[in-house]
Amino acid sequence: MTTRDELHSLVDRIGADELGTVAAILRAYARGEDRPTADQPPYPRSVGILSGAPSDLSARVDDYLSDGFGH
Repeated sequence: MTTRDELHSLVDRIGADELGTVAAILRAYARGEDRPTADQPPYPRSVGILSGAPSDLSARVDDYLSDGFGH
């Protein structure tokens, strides 16, 4: 389990030029934005997007690309 001390330590290691970006992310998270919900998986929506693709897709990627993938 992450403790507040660990979080403070992580923040102390963030460069000054990145503090604004990290602060914006933490503010959004604290407001409840960008948190996975019960009906939203904790991974990007793109994972599983090809669930109907051929089972040999990754093994034959060069064949598919040479045939003009997407055309």
